[in-house]
Amino acid sequence: MAQIVLDKLSKRFGDGTVAVHDADFTIEDGEFFILVGPSGCGKSTLLNMIVGLEDITDGDLLVDGDRFNDRDPKDRNMAMVFQSYAIYPHMTVRENMAFPLKIKKVPKDEIESRVADAAKILELEELLDRKPANLSGGQRQRVAMGRAIVREPAAFLMDEPLSNLDAKLRVQTRTAIAKLQQRLGTTTVYVTHDQTEALTLGDRVAVMRRGEVQQVGTPRDLYNEPANLFVAGFIGSPAMNLLPAHMEGDELHLPMASVPVPDEMRTRLRGRTSDRLVAGIRPEHFEDAAFVSEEEGTHMASFTAQVDVIEWMGSELYAYFTVHTEESREELKEMAEDLGTVEFGSEGPQVVARLDAGSQAAEGKEVELCLDIDRIHLFDAETGENIQNPTGETGEVPAVGAAEAATPA
Repeated sequence: MAQIVLDKLSKRFGDGTVAVHDADFTIEDGEFFILVGPSGCGKSTLLNMIVGLEDITDGDLLVDGDRFNDRDPKDRNMAMVFQSYAIYPHMTVRENMAFPLKIKKVPKDEIESRVADAAKILELEELLDRKPANLSGGQRQRVAMGRAIVREPAAFLMDEPLSNLDAKLRVQTRTAIAKLQQRLGTTTVYVTHDQTEALTLGDRVAVMRRGEVQQVGTPRDLYNEPANLFVAGFIGSPAMNLLPAHMEGDELHLPMASVPVPDEMRTRLRGRTSDRLVAGIRPEHFEDAAFVSEEEGTHMASFTAQVDVIEWMGSELYAYFTVHTEESREELKEMAEDLGTVEFGSEGPQVVARLDAGSQAAEGKEVELCLDIDRIHLFDAETGENIQNPTGETGEVPAVGAAEAATPA
């Protein structure tokens, strides 16, 4: 096992493109650490810098206190699991798993022992004499993981290992990876673009955008107290609704309703030179008014919305509606393009509400909804900073302003 310290790591390519800029955090010994972000954000490049497949332009990589910048990949004692299975088609499962040990001239008895142990952990014992052509996608990925396990590395590095699997198999294999990491206790760095994988697997997560680390924290931290607009919109499924807002006196004006501002929030907003805000509302913080008790209603604002689309999921219901606003927030449109999760029509942004499965909300009909005003997040429209958490108190990385985060990598 190993502690991995990234001390302001940066990667610039020959044409001047900055793929990673000042990545600065620590991956603790035995931790399951996730790098997550949209395609092209630099997460795989950062992983390759750790394992030695990419040179480090600036900064230092420290493993258990030793500087690893110039060490060859073979001397780093790290095992890589790729998106493609990368197993030899002409070899059996047993031969594939044993191959890295044979290259190192490990004694035959030890090779057999390590392969047997890994096969037992991964439930591959009955498949050891099969070739990859006779295995399912999930079994092939387990073989690739077994080949990494037998090396007994200081760290596992996984680059989107579940991307080639179908949805059901992805969930099964995700659970298997989580159990495996808990059993082995090996430091694991896992790259994914899927925020569901990030939230369910990671002890801590680093969210990246355009080469910049936006926030590092536990899944709960990222979900409850996102440092900025990007983290707020990226973490959570369905995604957080991001809406233009502004203050007038003691009221916050949203496209669908005006709500009183709590005293603590008023204190944070006092002294601001701009009233341009973005409100973040998670879908689960709406509810059909028919399912809200009188006591619950004291913390909620009600409004009427015309439903565009209904998605009934069995245990819950998603209602999509458009809010009408004359306010323009170009920052939101840029963020929507980057996230790929927010839709803007000609009349305004589309909002999704997660409602009780018994709701009678119907497409083309009006429904009375309630919004939990205590769960609204407020962001500075110019910097993207979470006003409730302006100094990054819950995460290890302070909020990155929208302007800075938008700088091309």
